Amino acid sequence: MDRKDILRECYERCLIEMYEKSQPKGDYMKYVDMAKKGEITKDDLIYNRHYLNETQFDYIANKYKEAYRCTNEWESNCDFLIKCFEEGGFKTVYKPDMTGEKVRTAEKTSCLKDLIGEENAEKVITLIKELRNFYRFDNDEAKFNWNIYLGPSPTSNAETVKEYWKSQGVDLEIDETELTEDDYWELDEYGHLVED
Repeated sequence: MDRKDILRECYERCLIEMYEKSQPKGDYMKYVDMAKKGEITKDDLIYNRHYLNETQFDYIANKYKEAYRCTNEWESNCDFLIKCFEEGGFKTVYKPDMTGEKVRTAEKTSCLKDLIGEENAEKVITLIKELRNFYRFDNDEAKFNWNIYLGPSPTSNAETVKEYWKSQGVDLEIDETELTEDDYWELDEYGHLVED
């Protein structure tokens, strides 16, 4: 198993949940199986048969992006390091407590200029900024976005879905009520919305 397998699992699980929560509910793995058997093709546009509002779509996508670490953390990590160099940070130290037992605690670190001088500190910080801006470690996020946002995920266009089902002789009613991302989290976590 490698990162490619993990990402494939991420995309699959995300799409399964999106289809399960779409209107009408769909079975993504059934569609995959039908495609393998040649029963449906790319021209069938399965995603136009199922509606998922944008807020719920983003909630589900972000949940999988975070769970499978498909988010670009490089720039924010570099920015945090620069802040620690400029203002000081914290480090782990072990100090004796009242009983003489060593316990873990945090201690403030010096800022970089206090350790190596202002001119040298500025050189280090400038180099880190240049490296941060040159290197790109967001491939997983770009691949995720490509496979989910531009892939076979349900559409957020309710009219397209209604038109498809009308062409099949079904008069489909779609609830277009959008909840907040917090509401979708509560539904995931508790199975219902929490009363205020």
